Parts: sequence; C-alpha cells; structure tokens
Amino acid sequence: MRFWNYATGTPWAMTEPSLDTVLTIAKREQDSIEAITERLGRPLEHSHQITMYGQTAVLPVTGPLFRYANLFTAISGATSYEVLARELGQALDNPAVQSIILDIDSPGGEVNGCAELANLIYQARERKPIIAYCSGDAASGAYWIASSCERIVISETASLGSIGVVGIYKRSNDAEQFEIVSSQSPFKRLDPQDEGDRARLQSRIDALAEIFIGAVAKHRGLDPPIVKAQFGQGDLLIGAQAVAQGLADSISTLDQTLQELNNQQTYESSPATAQGFLSSNKEADMPDQHNRQPQSGTTPEASGSVDPKASLSLSTLKADHPQLIQALHEEWTQANAGAVHTQSIEAGRQQERERIAAILDSDTAEGRESLARHLAFATDMSVDMATAAMSAAPKQSTSPVSHTSGFESAMAQMNNPAIEPADESASDDADNIAQRIARYSRGGTL
Repeated sequence: MRFWNYATGTPWAMTEPSLDTVLTIAKREQDSIEAITERLGRPLEHSHQITMYGQTAVLPVTGPLFRYANLFTAISGATSYEVLARELGQALDNPAVQSIILDIDSPGGEVNGCAELANLIYQARERKPIIAYCSGDAASGAYWIASSCERIVISETASLGSIGVVGIYKRSNDAEQFEIVSSQSPFKRLDPQDEGDRARLQSRIDALAEIFIGAVAKHRGLDPPIVKAQFGQGDLLIGAQAVAQGLADSISTLDQTLQELNNQQTYESSPATAQGFLSSNKEADMPDQHNRQPQSGTTPEASGSVDPKASLSLSTLKADHPQLIQALHEEWTQANAGAVHTQSIEAGRQQERERIAAILDSDTAEGRESLARHLAFATDMSVDMATAAMSAAPKQSTSPVSHTSGFESAMAQMNNPAIEPADESASDDADNIAQRIARYSRGGTL
C-alpha cells in the first residue's frame, strides 16, 4: 500500500498544517508502510488507554484521526475511530464507570468513519454522561466528535472549529504509471484541471460539508444556518470566543471537570468489575499522567504538613475508595435486610389501616354505609377512587324497616269474628251461688 495513494484518495476534515504533515509523510520516497517499519526497526503501535479517575473514565482523542488502526496511524501519532469506538463501548458497558470524558487534542482527520463514531457517541449520551474536554485543538473532524457529546468544556487557549471538508487530488509522481479507464465510466477518473470534472469534485466535497454542518447543528440543538453563520465558516475560534459563539459550553480545567462529575455520582461501582476494568488499562494507576492525580479529591501539600483528616469528605471518599464504599454498603444491606423487610410490612399494614379509616369516615360514606364497608374491606381502591364511587351512588332509604313476616301480614288483612264471653251482670256472691246449686240439684242448669 502506498501512502500517497491513500492520502490523495481520501476526503479530510482536518486543519491545513496537519494535513500537510500527513501529505509529507505520504510523499517520502513513495515508501510502503512495511518499508518504513523495517527502517525504524520496531513495531509501530499506538494503543489508547482508558484511565479511571474516581468513577469517570477518560478516553484520549489525540493526533490525526483515521478510521482504522494501522501502521499509518502509528507513524503519525494518530487515533483511530475503530479503537475509540471499542473503548467507548467498554466504558459504557462497565458498571464501574459512571461518566465519560473524551480528552480531545486533535486537528481532525479522515471523514470516513467520523460520522459513524459521532452518531454512536450521540446515542450513548442516554446511557451515561459523556463530556468533551478540549485542552488544545478540537478542529474539523475532532470538533465533529466533540459536538456529539452532552457538553463541551474547553481550556482558555483551546481552538475549536475548522468546520468543513478538504479533498486532495494530485497525480502520482511515478512517471511509469499508466491507467486505462473503461469507456462506460467517463467519470471514474476526474481531472481537477478540467472545469467540468472540477465541478463534480466540488459537489462531492460540498455534500460532505453539508452532512458535517447538519450533524453539528443536530448535536448542539441548533439550526444549520446558525452553524454556518456563527461557527467560524471554516476558521478556528479560541477559548471564550468559541463559548460566546456557541461552539462550547464553558471554560474550565480537566481537574475541575473530573471533580464535578465525580461529585455528581449517585450510585457506586462494583469492586469486582472495577478491578477487572482497571487491570486491563495499566496506565490508570500512573499518578503523573496529564500532571494530575487520578482522583477528584484535594491533594495534600508536598510538605506533608496537611492533616489528611482535614480534607476527608464523603465526595473524596467516594472518589478515592469506591470499593470500600461498595463493601460497606453491601455489609449494611445484608445486616439490616430482615429489619428492612419487617419495616416494609408494618408500613404497608399501617397504610391499609389508614385507607380503610379514611373511606369509612369520609363525608360521602354517610347514608352509604354498606357501600363504604364494601369498598373499604373488599377492594383495594384508593381513598379518592372510593369517595368518588360513593358520591355517584344514591343514599340508602331512611324509612324504618318492617320486620313483619308474610304470614303475619296476611292474617292482619282477614276479618275475624269477635268471640266474647256472655255478659253476666249478676254478681257471684254467696246467695247467688247457693241458688244455682239448688237448681242444679233439682235437675236444672247452673
């Protein structure tokens, strides 16, 4: 594979000086990648490392950007979209990571693959906070990636913008090379020196630039005309000017951004997964990387005169010792599992008692006592639903309830004869009784 063929056949979203560097490498004696590798006498590798600071994963995005990781990316100290996407997936899938920072210092790079990575980041924002921190350049393709993050934080001297696409069309210096193109494909090999062919090439570049601008507008929540008018029109904007024009959200340092993210964490990571994650990223324990300590808490003074207890806080404890916090949380949960369960049951019972009492004692239950008892004891209706149901129901009748049986009702309607004893006006004194006995003894009646 020839560098020249690769470099001149690819659209670039890159600043001019960096693109010149790539082309300079491409023109070096028309060497193949293998030839340069042999001359250097060592493998050309450029593996990125995910660095953990508290519960925030920092992914470097540095140097020129290419779609695939190969020896060409290693020679130019580049980042590949392929490797970056893989590392992003690891950070998203690992529960030890609560937030992600893309540490960007890049002039941009290859258009091919940039849109796919930006879309991946844009969709991943729903899973975890993803912040772009731009310490140096976030130009062209690098800004395309930065714009897809939830927020863009920059240093005072950061350069943002260079939104646009460049196409390099040059003939090879090899005079012995000949090409014969099929006659059915007149536009397969376009000549930039031909006016018609140049117009076709220009339309390709313009179409890619429209996609670039549209993506930035979508990511930043703006309309494309605003991006075209305010985002530099291909120029680079520095620091506060970039924030004022909407290319970035704030100016800060990486340390402050890390501390802010770690202080916002609401749940702890798993010690097992965190240990496995860090073991595969050996640079995570290097305290001097980027001239900062791998934690978000305050750093004691070099003299050692600062009492370590004075700077101890919940936020620093979470950031510096997440495994300890997790172990304490699990131990407390196991020790209090029974009590928590009992409390939950009692709380449920109390709520049910309060619900029943509220239904029976409500104003709408008056005159609807039977319905109120049914709703309170036989259903799980809320108080509001039960009172609404009782309000829609008629009240019970207030007339006294008859307890007369059907037989008694029928007998009450019949006209029965009056049976009364004969009226005996005579008194039952001793003389009268004696006379009656005398009559009976003579064969008479009493």
